[in-house]
Amino acid sequence: MIQVEKIVENGIERYTRCRSVIDQAKKGKIEVVCSGLCLAEVCKPKDVQDADPKKIADYFEHDYVMLVSLGREIGERARNLMMVEKTGLYPQDACHVATALMTPDVVELHTFDKDILKLDGKLNKADNTPLRICLPDVGGSPIPLLGT
Repeated sequence: MIQVEKIVENGIERYTRCRSVIDQAKKGKIEVVCSGLCLAEVCKPKDVQDADPKKIADYFEHDYVMLVSLGREIGERARNLMMVEKTGLYPQDACHVATALMTPDVVELHTFDKDILKLDGKLNKADNTPLRICLPDVGGSPIPLLGT
């Protein structure tokens, strides 16, 4: 999330939840792993489409952001999530979940999507441990995510 969403989840704005994760990443405590699909998908909201493209591109250049290519292995895992495991996910959501499942050291997937949240603990990573799927953590500072 790179915009200030005022949508409230369980009493806390989405922005505040995401801010906490970014703060932890800036301190080197975690790394943010994103599917390469995020580079395009982030432009869905109209206010982001009208933003400075360089500012958005720069966001993905931070040292704490790791982009994972959407290659054959992840694509096949995404297809399996939809066709074999019958998760009910849309292709783009299946790609994000597959990225988390197939990327070593990913411990949890943060999302606001209720269909993805329902899968918490029900999908196993390559090491056969269940993937934790949850809302982002809370408690970050109130500065813009795209700020310097």
